[in-house]
Amino acid sequence: MSTSDLYGTDLRLVFSRDTEGVDLATGLHDLETVSGLDNLVQALTLRLLVDRGELDGLGHPRYGSRIRDLIGEPLDRPNLELLRRYVRQELLRDPRVADVLQVSVTPHDARRDGVDVVARVRAINGQEAGIEVSIHGA
Repeated sequence: MSTSDLYGTDLRLVFSRDTEGVDLATGLHDLETVSGLDNLVQALTLRLLVDRGELDGLGHPRYGSRIRDLIGEPLDRPNLELLRRYVRQELLRDPRVADVLQVSVTPHDARRDGVDVVARVRAINGQEAGIEVSIHGA
C-alpha cells in the first residue's frame, strides 16, 4: 500500500499566516489535491483550527479542538499545560497518528489573544510530520 493510499487524498487548502482564513488551492485550471503525509498534516492542522462543536450541524459534534476555550484566560503554566493536553488529545483522535512526539504552546503576547502551536507526530507507518498552527481569539 502506498503512502497516498494510507493517508488519503483531499483538496489542498491554503492557510493564511496573517489570518485564520483557509482557501482552496487552484492550479492552472483545476483545484489542487494533496495526498500522503501532506494530507495528514493538512487534516491535523484543520483539526486544531476548528473549534470543538463548530461542525455539529454537519454531523460532527466532537470534531475540532478546545484550544479557544482558554484563549483570553491567563496563559500561565497550568493553562499552557492544559492547552498542550488539548492539542495532544486532538492529534491522537486521528487514526493515522500513532504517537505525538512533541507539543509546544507559546502565547502570542501578554494580551492572551492567541497561541502558536508546534507539534510533531509519528504516523502509523513510522513517518514523522510537523504541524504549526497560529490560533487567535474569537
